[in-house]
Amino acid sequence: MSDRFDGTEHRHAYPKLHDLMGTLQGRRFAVHLRASPLAIIVTRPDDPTDARQTVTCKPRATDQDRMWFYDDANGEPIAEAEDIIGAAVIIAGNLTPTP
Repeated sequence: MSDRFDGTEHRHAYPKLHDLMGTLQGRRFAVHLRASPLAIIVTRPDDPTDARQTVTCKPRATDQDRMWFYDDANGEPIAEAEDIIGAAVIIAGNLTPTP
């Protein structure tokens, strides 16, 4: 892996995003893959607010360059890419309408 991740290192990011995509689809979220820059876009079907979260996957310098999922909108880390279930729970919570 290069010293600086530029979004083109799909061989590391794509499998993790693919696994997260499958997990979220299993939870009945609509998930679309964006090719450039690589990300998944997650929505809740039939949500009248059209809330969405765009998730990227890249190394986290403060964690020995381990792969992490990030919220593309604010650049905040969501969860380590090895923790697919944890990331899915956080994303589901982010997209759950408040009563």
